Amino acid sequence: MAKIHLIGAALVAAAAVAGCSRSAESPAPAPAEGKPAEKASEPAKDPNEVVVQIGDRKLTRGQLDADVQALIAANGRDIPDAQLPDARKSYARQLVQQFFVEGALADKAAAAGIKLEESDLKEAEKKFVERFKNAPDAPKSVEEAAAKSPFGKERGLEEFRTGVLIDKMLSAEVVDKDTTDYTEKAQKRIDMIVAENEKALDDAKAQEKIKELKKSLDAVPEAEKAAKFAELASKHSACPSGQKGGDLGDFTHGMMVKEFDEAAFALDVGKISDPVKTQFGYHLIMTTQKTPAVEAKDDKPAKPESVRASHILIKVSEPQPVPTVEEVANALKTNANRSKINDFVVKVIREANIKIADEFKMLLPPPEEPPAPAPAANKAAPSEKPAEAVEKPAEK
Repeated sequence: MAKIHLIGAALVAAAAVAGCSRSAESPAPAPAEGKPAEKASEPAKDPNEVVVQIGDRKLTRGQLDADVQALIAANGRDIPDAQLPDARKSYARQLVQQFFVEGALADKAAAAGIKLEESDLKEAEKKFVERFKNAPDAPKSVEEAAAKSPFGKERGLEEFRTGVLIDKMLSAEVVDKDTTDYTEKAQKRIDMIVAENEKALDDAKAQEKIKELKKSLDAVPEAEKAAKFAELASKHSACPSGQKGGDLGDFTHGMMVKEFDEAAFALDVGKISDPVKTQFGYHLIMTTQKTPAVEAKDDKPAKPESVRASHILIKVSEPQPVPTVEEVANALKTNANRSKINDFVVKVIREANIKIADEFKMLLPPPEEPPAPAPAANKAAPSEKPAEAVEKPAEK
């Protein structure tokens, strides 16, 4: 059965913000059904101990242990006995975190007067079914998925409703308040893609381009070839080294791909290769310096043969699909809102007065850093120079 979770997408993201080492989408591995439970390595703890409390909501040790066992029983993956204690701890942290993140955000939604409508649930169910339509055993409804929850159908449905409520609250409190027009930024992104596409060359055009550059270099007097090579590299090379006239610095055998390596070491200093094809595209190579190998002597280690070379790279590439302005603008807005949602969720959790057992405190976001103190006011009169700023006499 596919691992399909009913928790809202925004809530999953919120859990990641709060510091979870594993998201609700990727629980720790667990043993197959029927595998003997590991021996207890710690003394039994009070099942009535409150592990985490937020408002009137409480999660006891007994409830947490039962949920962990339910997840392990429902998970068919096998792991060694030695790893079972770590798996249990991972599940426990996941469940504790989900408990206080859900609780804090649900309380915030209630305080903001956010209420679920039947239309909200129907729309969320439609998106849920669509999201998992290609998964094995894809559910045709939320109720069908909830029936497979390791915690039972009713709790599965309640998780879904809570997730939808939180998503609605995050939309109202964060997403809907973003009035930024991303059209201009989107158009700039598209212009960049179009510009890159104009530079894109298929194999035939890349060969034609590299041959044109070689021809222009062959027409230059020997004394001017190095300067002309650097000029053409800065204008046409697709390698970052083009900013340095194509200079790659020194390298030894094996540092470059085979075809490039063989051509660079075979060239005489100051000579330019014919076009060389590698996995990166077509190159013109100029070897500018050769250093012979040095044998080890006394306390001096041996040094391999090296060369210094410059190159011009013409890449072989295909044009990228050009998205619409609306598609890019929506993507930019989604990315911007993801960051804002994260900040909002962390703020809500910090303000929620969560009581939590010491072993789970690392799951809470760290306290907000206090603002940096303002610089001390300069008490000197506007026309006066502070004493410590008096210029030091020049030393003789």
